[in-house]
Amino acid sequence: MSGGPPGVAVVLPGESAATSGMADAWLVDGDARAVVEEASEVIGRDVSAWCRDPLNLSDPAAAHVEVVVTGVAGYRSLISHGLRPLVVAGHGVGEYAALVAVGALGLGQVIDLVHERAELLALSPRPDAAGMAAIIGPRAGEVARTVVTQLAAGDDLVIACVDGPEQVVLSGGREQLARARDAVVAAGLAMIRLPGRAPCHGPLMRPVAAHLDVLLAGLEWSVPDVAVVPNVDARPTRDPERLAQCLREHLTRPVQWEATSRALVEAGATSVVEVGAVPVLGPLIQQVHPDLPVLPAYGPDAPLPTDQLMEPALAGPPAIRGEK
Repeated sequence: MSGGPPGVAVVLPGESAATSGMADAWLVDGDARAVVEEASEVIGRDVSAWCRDPLNLSDPAAAHVEVVVTGVAGYRSLISHGLRPLVVAGHGVGEYAALVAVGALGLGQVIDLVHERAELLALSPRPDAAGMAAIIGPRAGEVARTVVTQLAAGDDLVIACVDGPEQVVLSGGREQLARARDAVVAAGLAMIRLPGRAPCHGPLMRPVAAHLDVLLAGLEWSVPDVAVVPNVDARPTRDPERLAQCLREHLTRPVQWEATSRALVEAGATSVVEVGAVPVLGPLIQQVHPDLPVLPAYGPDAPLPTDQLMEPALAGPPAIRGEK
């Protein structure tokens, strides 16, 4: 752990956190509401209304836009109330939210990109032909590596996400995942298929990544205010070139979330705030750091680490949560 002063990390979840009306709790806050309104203008529809219907979240475009918008809206609300993070990370598509939140990328260009990225997923194998599945239980990483080594044999079955000591996600074809499940169950662990998910973070996404490269090349980058831990290498950085390179590799390389959990603490984080509607990343982080405080932020009234709050810069009483 860093020997410097204590700090807070903020983490932003990805598609697994998508819940109908996820952004609604933040709309009472002016800074958060402005994010939702800008995103709505970019895609030409009311984002909060679109994502309030749970049936719409079966569309990756709606789910991905919702988690990115909520992540950025929640982050900006927390910042406006005095939180000063030391480091930020997002899981999966949540990394796009993290990059906007810290100022590395602009909201408008990313919302447009995420919307088009979700449409490009149609170029990947259909969910009935390929997808993702989570291995759950002790030694999940060891079992996953063994299964992939034994069954892949040059195929496309790969480890897509190393989420924690007790959760690793595989990506591959339907038949490969079925064989993997038999091997995982034989090893005494559970394997759960993630319904409707494209086989992300593996070689089956190369056709999508090739098209996405064109869109990524047009992004305008800035030096972020806060270090970001990319999924690809789990090393905190404020270097726009490195962040851009990691984003180009994002769809075809595994999410290193267990390593990210370690990197947050090594960077000096003594607590974590998770922006979302349900706990997704906190439990994974606590698989690595059981004693690390993780505070959920589901709206502008969320309790925050008091030793990490800055006094308002302007004279007068502090802003009241939820009434800006």
